[in-house]
Amino acid sequence: MEEEIVYRHTVEGLFRSIGDRLTPELRAKLTAVGLDLDAQSPRNTSRTVFADSLRVTVEHLYPEFDVSEGYRRLGVGIIQGLEQTVLGKSLVSMWPIFGPQRVVVRIQESFETVNNYMKSELLTQGPGHHLIRVNECNGNPGYLRGIIEAGLVRAGAKNLRVEPFDFDGHACSYRIQWAP
Repeated sequence: MEEEIVYRHTVEGLFRSIGDRLTPELRAKLTAVGLDLDAQSPRNTSRTVFADSLRVTVEHLYPEFDVSEGYRRLGVGIIQGLEQTVLGKSLVSMWPIFGPQRVVVRIQESFETVNNYMKSELLTQGPGHHLIRVNECNGNPGYLRGIIEAGLVRAGAKNLRVEPFDFDGHACSYRIQWAP
């Protein structure tokens, strides 16, 4: 069986989105769980190291929040970080033109480009009502919830609700609704 890995661009994007909050203390905590952000040639990261890195980052950046809210805020930060890059800014600026209906499809598809193990499925229940099933949430459904929320808000979704359900420690489903 092939090793389950998170691609380098995913790890780089996550920690670029943190910006100056990536303190020496957080770097040391990440190194302790196996993620060396100072490596000369960045490489792909194992699934378990990435999940541990998310947990450590959430604990460090959001100690005042419940764990799920910390993960959600980290996910929202990914979209905010994406907007700080030239390509990301161009992409995100198009989302209101595409609208939430098309963006929810792109978000679901993009989940499968961040690593070699994530599988997802989008089930459309009606206008502005979808379910996304994901086989891996890296320890907490809040992270993907934040990504979904931030992306759809930027696409113009009104009265948005993203609710995780059926989380089994790995897989999770999300009920997504907005005013059509």
